[in-house]
Amino acid sequence: MVNTDVHDIVLHCMGRKVRVAKVNPKSYMYSDLLNDVAEKALQEMSGNVNLLVHMRCEIPGTAEYLDVNDDQSVAEMFKSDSFLNRNVVNEHENLRTEKTGRGKNIEVHELKSETEEYICDSTSDDSWNQGWDNNNEDNLGDEHWSVSQSDSSDDDFFDFDDKENEDIVPDSESEHEIDPMREALRAKIAAFKDFVIQKGLPLQRLKNEKSRCTAKCGVDGCKWRIHASPLADSVTYMIKSYTPEHTCVMDSKNREATSDWMAKKLVAVMRDHPDISRKGIEAEMLKYGVHPSKQQVYRAREKAREEIEGTHAASYSKIPKYAVLLRQSNPGSLCKVHYDRPNLLVEPRFLRLFISFKGQKNGFLTDCRPFIGFDGCYLKGNFGGLLLTAVALDANNSIFPIAFAVAESENKETWSWFFYFFQEFFGPFHNSGLNLAYEEQIPLATGRYCCKHICSNFRLQFPGVLLNSLFWKAAKSYDALGFNEAMASIKDMNVEAWRYLSKIPPASWARHAYSTEIKCDHVTNNFTESFNAWVGDLRDKPILTLANGLRKKLMKKLHKRYHKACTWTSNITPKITKKLKEIVGLSRRCSLQMASEEIFEVGDVDREYIVNLTQKACDCGAFQLSDYLASMLH
Repeated sequence: MVNTDVHDIVLHCMGRKVRVAKVNPKSYMYSDLLNDVAEKALQEMSGNVNLLVHMRCEIPGTAEYLDVNDDQSVAEMFKSDSFLNRNVVNEHENLRTEKTGRGKNIEVHELKSETEEYICDSTSDDSWNQGWDNNNEDNLGDEHWSVSQSDSSDDDFFDFDDKENEDIVPDSESEHEIDPMREALRAKIAAFKDFVIQKGLPLQRLKNEKSRCTAKCGVDGCKWRIHASPLADSVTYMIKSYTPEHTCVMDSKNREATSDWMAKKLVAVMRDHPDISRKGIEAEMLKYGVHPSKQQVYRAREKAREEIEGTHAASYSKIPKYAVLLRQSNPGSLCKVHYDRPNLLVEPRFLRLFISFKGQKNGFLTDCRPFIGFDGCYLKGNFGGLLLTAVALDANNSIFPIAFAVAESENKETWSWFFYFFQEFFGPFHNSGLNLAYEEQIPLATGRYCCKHICSNFRLQFPGVLLNSLFWKAAKSYDALGFNEAMASIKDMNVEAWRYLSKIPPASWARHAYSTEIKCDHVTNNFTESFNAWVGDLRDKPILTLANGLRKKLMKKLHKRYHKACTWTSNITPKITKKLKEIVGLSRRCSLQMASEEIFEVGDVDREYIVNLTQKACDCGAFQLSDYLASMLH
């Protein structure tokens, strides 16, 4: 039967005619179209020439054209009549064409040309680096190619092989006409192999072909033998002869129980128990009388995991389609894929992926403080990489992830790329108190350093329990007086330690110097570390499993929080309520003198503070930073 959905693309370019056969419009995307144009039409061009390719198709029956510049327009192209005209336009300075009528080839006249080289290290969809735009629309040249329906569909030639790892994947992107004989043969091989393994036979294959299969026991003198071949329907296999007598000793090594066979048996188990242990796998194999080695267990587990999740390499090729599906199912979200591709003649290499959902953006802008923690954790997959994250805190002081990205490594360029799209999606926050200043897209002005990391480096150079204690006293002090006292004590003990800390801007690590607009007194980055721990085992998964797994975990977590919030009876969240109760308990040691209805004098052990309720201010500085009446927090 002819598959009417399959098309052939015939490309006429510079006197050459090239055919791209059997294009499936259901899976053919804009990136595939670009690759075919580069490989088929531009393959003889110099590798150092960069061309900006623009495509358009003539709408049948009209004088209008449809620009082909994304996946949606490619789909519209295939929805047109069975014979369509296409124009591939190469932006090339000294190239001109002659216009012709619909359905005719365009003659291309190439004059003396000096190709302008547009140098760019990498390309991206809507690249974040816009330093090499070229709007020279007047120098467009037209080349013609057409798409017509294929009259026939040739089946792939099937060379029989008994390797089990060639099974057809049901959800494969390419469509195959299923060969009943091939499927019957696979089922026969699988059933026969299970039988041999359970019996523990040392098997010797005499014939292993489409038309027949003959095997005997591998021990000399043993009469066990079996022969099977297909019937006339080419689907049913019949055992024509069988000698069941088996006189030799059972093979304890069970050579037929390969890691491929074990992996197929483990797939169903690992879907329900992805973290199954080695002992669990050994127990599962005992059901078949198999005693696998440690190496076999490891290989079988990895192959089963690849069957379930896909390989790391194959996962990267699915990212473009995943990005399209994500944008379609989550309107208003941002998904950017960045590739390294010096020119169209080179296969693109994945570099980075940025994802932030509209729900995360709305939740942050409406219900979170303008305080964001940025961090990165290394991925454990075959190709390494780094997971970059942006995490905020919600009204209940719980982590609220707002963006994540996968990059090749942690350096200035990758963080700059991350911050570029982060600011593009969330916008500048100058009016809401989050002042992001950039030096090549990297925030420096109001950034806070994690005091835990500063302390680790500080202790390496200046060890000592007392110095460590004074450092934390300086970092956590709400007022300049407490900070200066701690720093003076450090200077008295070790001048070099004091100089080391003095070089770090106080606004980056000392609580008293924090901006009072943000209402957050955190001195560590623990909440982003909590997110990294929450990611868990996804860090060693293929990139597609990682991205989609994070999406599912976020959706589940936020929905669970929503249901919990629906049960709250107070406008104050539970964690804040608990914090206020602790403050009330500590306030019993304080004395209170009323100066007016808004101003009070609070005595706390050996210090006194002025509290102004109208201005939400306290001499200790805590009220301004956290919105807590918290003089007693010292």
